[in-house]
Amino acid sequence: MEERQRRLALNEAMFREVNERVEDMNKTFSSVTGMFDIFCECGDSACTERIPVPKGIYEETRADATHFLLSAGHENPDVERVILSYDSYVVVEKEGEVVEEVVERTDPRADE
Repeated sequence: MEERQRRLALNEAMFREVNERVEDMNKTFSSVTGMFDIFCECGDSACTERIPVPKGIYEETRADATHFLLSAGHENPDVERVILSYDSYVVVEKEGEVVEEVVERTDPRADE
């Protein structure tokens, strides 16, 4: 179970990193629309769903290394709990010592 949780956390951290790398592009568009278009940050490495989220919610989520944005219905109660729910997406908080260690260690904003 611990290895599965670690793998799920790494998949989610990978999508978070992708979203951070396209943030500059998102900033350009969000100045016009107020929205960021991001990839779902769920643990399914085959998921390619895109989620439009308000810039403010994106930044609030990124402020905590254990918080991720997922398409509604993509949450996994084995490693996370929903803390905010919207029409097409949810904000989840990662739970469990192994999962928290992975997502905090891989946080691209940790040095900011």
